[in-house]
Amino acid sequence: MQIKDYTLREGVGLTVLSADKFKSNLMIVELRCPLKKETATHNSLLTNVLSRCCRQYPTLRQFNVALEELYAADLDAYVSKIGEVQKICFKLSCIENRYTYDGADVLAGGMRLLGEMIFNPLLEDGVFPLNVVESEKKNLKEEIEAIKNDKSRYALNRCVKNMCGDEPYSVATAGDVEVLSAITPEELKQSYDVLIATPPVSIYFVGREEPDKVRDYCNKYLPFTARSGRLFNTEVRGAGTEVKHITESSDAVQSRLCMGFRTGRSIKDEDYSALLLACDVLGSPSGKLFVNVREKLGLCYYCHPLLDGVKGLLIVSAGIAAENRGKTEEAVLKQIDDLKQGNISESELKSAKAAALNAYREITDSPSAIIGWYSTRRGLGLDLTPDQMARIIEKTTAEDIARAARDIVPDTFYMLEGGGTQC
Repeated sequence: MQIKDYTLREGVGLTVLSADKFKSNLMIVELRCPLKKETATHNSLLTNVLSRCCRQYPTLRQFNVALEELYAADLDAYVSKIGEVQKICFKLSCIENRYTYDGADVLAGGMRLLGEMIFNPLLEDGVFPLNVVESEKKNLKEEIEAIKNDKSRYALNRCVKNMCGDEPYSVATAGDVEVLSAITPEELKQSYDVLIATPPVSIYFVGREEPDKVRDYCNKYLPFTARSGRLFNTEVRGAGTEVKHITESSDAVQSRLCMGFRTGRSIKDEDYSALLLACDVLGSPSGKLFVNVREKLGLCYYCHPLLDGVKGLLIVSAGIAAENRGKTEEAVLKQIDDLKQGNISESELKSAKAAALNAYREITDSPSAIIGWYSTRRGLGLDLTPDQMARIIEKTTAEDIARAARDIVPDTFYMLEGGGTQC
């Protein structure tokens, strides 16, 4: 895969990742903002409003017809969180021109619609239409509140909230219901003006179109003005002096336990591969948590680690019976202590490396995964390919893993206690 970078304007970059194994093109436009409670909800609502209609296509039906005429091209807008950065993303997916039967330039048409979505929103008296804003506020509220019905996800969010309460990382990606309720069309338009003009822009393209042609289309259809191109950092903290134990009630039968640890490491550290493999030794299908905590001791319905390599957090998530909380916490800590002591069998190391290497190989099989890889790392100032990371993984030893594991420190243990009748 060939990579070509362009600076379209100051603070506006394009990365073309040339790949000839796909039959479609994928472009993602990212605007990066510091994750803040004051702006997160506005940005999230904006993606809903902007993806619904635009000035040229003022109804959802008209917008969808325009996409259908481009061989069912797909346009979407959404927010995501990378560490303590909120990404406002606009995505275009369309068939390659060579597969059209009438010689249509689908990429040009798709990028024109993409530009319409971003730069020419539907306005009434200079602000977003009240009916559109209220409708999308309702949809976003339902999306935010739906998280409560996914008990495992809700427990994870509550663990992070308690663990990182005074850090930007605790801000919910989709936003806050209380903030949402107060947003007016006028206020949302002000947020839009700031969003379009201020944050750095990174555009990623995966496909086989000529890179210079993609650049020319970006200059034509995506007229972002110059702005600061600075990167936003994510603070990686150490654990507190005492472990916080928190319990909240749930109407579910099953309890969800989330054990939060600080690792003191992130993707930016040279020995991050060792921490990654430590997580895989714990969580692979033949890893310590599954074999010992779930199978041998029978303490949980599921038990797996979740690693945020940008923030440096490791959270072990488990579904348990409430009365098994103490035993489960003790058993999980025992497995992590085994890592710290270097008690890693050859089969555990081999299985962990196989899982990691397979994950890196699969990245190049998906356009979205390719963009996700380079977006995350370039947003941190890193220039590392999946192949390079795979070679680092292959050289990582059990001693390296044990050394990294010694910095895994307990911080917050949260349980969403069951006892009800819901699933």
